Amino acid sequence: MRGSFGVLLGLVLLTAAAPATAAPAGNAMAGFVKSCQTQMYMSQAACSCMAAKAEAELDAKEVAYLSIPGNDGPAAAAATKAMSGAEIARIDKFMRSAPDQCQKAQ
Repeated sequence: MRGSFGVLLGLVLLTAAAPATAAPAGNAMAGFVKSCQTQMYMSQAACSCMAAKAEAELDAKEVAYLSIPGNDGPAAAAATKAMSGAEIARIDKFMRSAPDQCQKAQ
């Protein structure tokens, strides 16, 4: 994982902090792509792939979590507090596989 996205995943795994607010579906995917490009330094195509995978594999709250800027620890901590262990596990599984799959597909 690259940059701040890795920090976010670490926070998910280590934190259990306040409720996340999920963005509306269309805005969530646009936010996810933008976050992917700026935090993971991936291409538009690779980030669009990531967004498609996220939409298929994650719920709105999980996608919103992955869109939180890496330098916004309080927001990440707050989001994780509202997540279950299963949601955290889905994010972990997603981040362990999707970036490599999408980079290789490009």
